[in-house]
Amino acid sequence: MKDKEMKRNTVSVMRITIKVVMILAFLAIWASVAAGMTDGFDDNVRFFFYDMRSEGLTAVAKVITYLGNWQSIVILCLILLIVKPTRVRYGIPVSAGAIFVTVLNRIIKLIAERPRPDEMYHLIEEGGFSFASGHAITSMFVYGMLIYLVRTNVRNRTIANVLTVVLLIPAFCIGISRIYLGVHYPTDVLAGWCLGIATIVAAVEITEKVESRKKKGAISSSGDK
Repeated sequence: MKDKEMKRNTVSVMRITIKVVMILAFLAIWASVAAGMTDGFDDNVRFFFYDMRSEGLTAVAKVITYLGNWQSIVILCLILLIVKPTRVRYGIPVSAGAIFVTVLNRIIKLIAERPRPDEMYHLIEEGGFSFASGHAITSMFVYGMLIYLVRTNVRNRTIANVLTVVLLIPAFCIGISRIYLGVHYPTDVLAGWCLGIATIVAAVEITEKVESRKKKGAISSSGDK
């Protein structure tokens, strides 16, 4: 029992640390952007990607970025909610979290009011403000949360490992595609990833508490019988 309690405490401390670090990192990036301290970093990174542009790579980047569009996320969440075996364990936590990060990011964009990179660099049409990247925060949360749920619920480790690798690709590559396509600064994407990771940890904690209460309720019900 002591070992289990120590393990729970260690995991709890790790999660709190990750949340605090990610939120502080996000705030530091935001403050640096507002102070104009990230211009050199942003320019160096984004022009590095611009120099890589080619017809084939652009086509790939567009496909990747569409995986983070609201239409793609909505379709994914609907599938998880409609399919009965994935509805409760996958559909509800992923959909609820996706709605939360979308609303949160909209509020941040309205407060930050950072213009996007000049339209001459855009390879796709995109409007609105730039900070933070909605694609980065949403894709990091959705695909990252799915990784946690897969590793928690899929008993076959080989399948779980394969799915983890598959889900890691859009989690990070969608954000990178936004820089390549010229519609976001690198700091927009980094900030989105930080918020996405912090939200994953919070969602994991909520999910585990709900599951724990369900188990306690089931044990209590069976005991009454």
